[in-house]
Amino acid sequence: MRFRIFTLTCATLFLAMPVFPYGALGHETVGAIADMKLAGTPTGAQVTKLLNGITLSRASVLADEIKGWDRLPKGQPKPILLKDHPQLQEQLVAFWEANPPTKAKGSDAPTHKEFHYTDVPAVDGGKYVKGNLGTEPYDIVQMIPFCVRVLSGAEPETNARKITKPIALILLAHYVGDIHQPLHVGNAYFSSAGNLVNPTKGGKSFPDHGGNGFNIILSDAQTSKKDSKADSKSGGKSSGKKSSKSKGTNLHSFWDSDAVEAALKHVDTQIEKQPNHKGKATDEEVIAWFANSEPTDWKPAAKSQPTEWAQAWANEIIPMSTQAHERLEFSNVTIKNESASGDATEKKMPDGISYLEWSGLRTEEELHKAGWRLAAIIEASLESKKPTAPKTKSTQ
Repeated sequence: MRFRIFTLTCATLFLAMPVFPYGALGHETVGAIADMKLAGTPTGAQVTKLLNGITLSRASVLADEIKGWDRLPKGQPKPILLKDHPQLQEQLVAFWEANPPTKAKGSDAPTHKEFHYTDVPAVDGGKYVKGNLGTEPYDIVQMIPFCVRVLSGAEPETNARKITKPIALILLAHYVGDIHQPLHVGNAYFSSAGNLVNPTKGGKSFPDHGGNGFNIILSDAQTSKKDSKADSKSGGKSSGKKSSKSKGTNLHSFWDSDAVEAALKHVDTQIEKQPNHKGKATDEEVIAWFANSEPTDWKPAAKSQPTEWAQAWANEIIPMSTQAHERLEFSNVTIKNESASGDATEKKMPDGISYLEWSGLRTEEELHKAGWRLAAIIEASLESKKPTAPKTKSTQ
């Protein structure tokens, strides 16, 4: 199993802060692909300058690491995450303070935690439409273009969210990974009786909030035994009752960690099967595998603007979220605090593919696209900031 493998040049920056494992591994993978894609380019040089040498791989986990600050007593100084980069640390603190975890219902001051996801119903034909059920003014589909506007100069760095250009890069490095994780976009909804329902057809329903309240039970007993914390909207704690068969991993955690590990293991195998390859695949080989081969269907629609890409990505991932729920049987469902929780047991599917294998293959595809898309959206956002060639006087 890999742990924080793609930030080798920034190892001294890691402190004992809580990190919700796409977990660190998935996010670092996406950031590292973008780092390699942008290496040696004018955009890469701009990124290096804005982040003071911090890689996108390292930057990609900061939006999760600051969740550890949410549990600190009021007024307590924030632990240092960027020891050698005091200005970035200061900007990160200012961002947290402008978007603290104290949002009241109807408040105009959002919490940074809601920037990571949206709760669109994961039903056939489901689409992200701003203002519809499950969307919020500051959800991930709205925050990605916000960051794009900051980088391009269309949104001033003095904005109320305290998102400067460096912070915009840090957030994009994370949010682009999040929006390619199906449970960060599509949600299952349940009736008060605990039945799976289509909330668009009316009636009271309750979301599963990215699967954080459901214990996943795999039929082949491959469920992880670790009680890992989710990159969650509920503080990473499962509110569901564990069944006797549960191994202690919630559904969101599974997609954040187990699916990522399965995806990278599959890449390892492909590399190691290559002619003349000796030994185990290295971390650098894994990133090069992603960066040097173009993923399928990753490009944005022709003539679309980077501020429109997030909504397109969300709509693309919703069908996967639908399948991620359809391949499970939900039981012992309870409703508490307007949220559903319970058990999610793997179904035996006609295709004969296990949930772990299926999720790993899908996650491999999404990590691949996310890395290329992160590089592309940063390049497109900074394009207007590139130095232009001086005009030469025409001769007569």
